[in-house]
Amino acid sequence: DQAGLELGDLSPEEIFEMTTEDRIELLKAKILHYTQDLLEFETVEIRLLDKASNRLDVLLAVGMEQIATNRTLYADPEANGVTGFVAATGKSYLCEDTAHDPLYMTGAPNARSSLTVPLSLHDEVLGTFNVESPHAGAFDENDLHFLELFSREVAIALNTLELLVVEKLTTASASTELIMRGVVDPVDEILNDTAWILERYIGHEPSVCERLQRILKDTRHIKQLIQQVGDEIAPQTPHHHKVPTMRQVNPKLVNKRILVVDSDATVRRAAHELLGRLGCEVETAHDGEEAFLMVRSFHYDVVIADIRLPDMNGYECFAQIREIHEHLPVILMTGFGYDPTHSIVKARQLGLKCVLYKPFRLDQLISGVEKAVSISEDITSETSN
Repeated sequence: DQAGLELGDLSPEEIFEMTTEDRIELLKAKILHYTQDLLEFETVEIRLLDKASNRLDVLLAVGMEQIATNRTLYADPEANGVTGFVAATGKSYLCEDTAHDPLYMTGAPNARSSLTVPLSLHDEVLGTFNVESPHAGAFDENDLHFLELFSREVAIALNTLELLVVEKLTTASASTELIMRGVVDPVDEILNDTAWILERYIGHEPSVCERLQRILKDTRHIKQLIQQVGDEIAPQTPHHHKVPTMRQVNPKLVNKRILVVDSDATVRRAAHELLGRLGCEVETAHDGEEAFLMVRSFHYDVVIADIRLPDMNGYECFAQIREIHEHLPVILMTGFGYDPTHSIVKARQLGLKCVLYKPFRLDQLISGVEKAVSISEDITSETSN
């Protein structure tokens, strides 16, 4: 019991100072120490179950043949040896003589007996713990009982590590989102102002225009860098897999540039947050004139515009964007279906394909933007052909 308790015993200072990899290495060292010194097992292999693939990945192997350590095993009672059987059934397995056991696959050199138990927590199998001996009948029910008790503590320690990783990831993701939330408004302001200046200098001052283009590129790069760093600091679990981040990138929308036009800062920020998580590059404008400036200056895959802008209604905005760029997909959005100027009806006559309702429902937002992006891609491929 004391050995089990010490497995996961880390002080707050150690947790703060150690990386996830360091904590995994420390846990492995402790497991090995107690397995060899206390339980007196010289040969040990621990595998962890990767739930996504059902594969059993080696966490720790001492005294095993290289061919055994490199062997790919799955939690399957057939054709995956004793380890696969134990992981699939959740039952311990005592092999008294490897020469006469059809389930046994070569593990340690000259092994004649083995003992394999599941690493279980709350009836869920996390992996397997296997020990082997060069003597037939080396293990008995007493050994089985001790190894099961110890394995339970190993499972708890591994689970604690997983929880620490998830907590660290949640903190990292929250920090990234907080930074992004603070950055998006000033970044959009820089883009708006730079576009305004660029339009006035284009064709007159090439050197000024070149510098402005550099400012635009670097400004856009700021957001990408923040997101990139946030993704990179996502820690690994004991399985050596990255924990999924809060960002659920949509392959159809990744790197698509979306312009959101709305006078309400809350809506603009919500668009940044929701579409940004899907992998989109979001930029915003406060009113119709600013939107036209952005559309004239930069490439966008989709424009999402409110029907009630400070300087015009949705129909006027839609029609003007169509004049600037006839193939650019435009989505109009409205709060609770309120449309006193009949912008949506009139815009449909000009080819409006999609309407969104605020507050955004994520599934409708994704569906609408996906449709608009696919229309944009079809037109682009037709034009290039």
